[in-house]
Amino acid sequence: SPQRVQIFQTIRRLINLVVTDLVENTMAQIKSHQIASLEQVGKHPKALVSFSKELQTKITELKRFLFAHLYRQYRVERMADKAERILTDLFRAYRHNPKILPPYVYELTQGEDPDRAICDYIAGMTDRFALEEHQKLFDPHEKV
Repeated sequence: SPQRVQIFQTIRRLINLVVTDLVENTMAQIKSHQIASLEQVGKHPKALVSFSKELQTKITELKRFLFAHLYRQYRVERMADKAERILTDLFRAYRHNPKILPPYVYELTQGEDPDRAICDYIAGMTDRFALEEHQKLFDPHEKV
């Protein structure tokens, strides 16, 4: 459909704008700071890879718009709330009984920071895996 083509072209232009700005601004930063080696990059006190100030301003404006008009939409709010409950349930279950974690994660929970090990494990989950894991742990009719 013409609308899909227009959306595709707009996305392509936005990606091109962002990538081009990042490359050009980074090259300008490298040149202005007279960076000639990878070692100099590592020793430089500020990040050399960044968007231009103009694009950073536009990105900030876009984020504000999206937050106000999309992220706070009724269905998005409900989904975010549901996701938070699922992740909280998983964390509490793993914290209460770390033996239900995979053996390699369980071993990590026996160290100095068990909460960090659990958080890292959950953070590495795909959405689908987290939902399936939640079902296995909390739905009495689901196979473990």
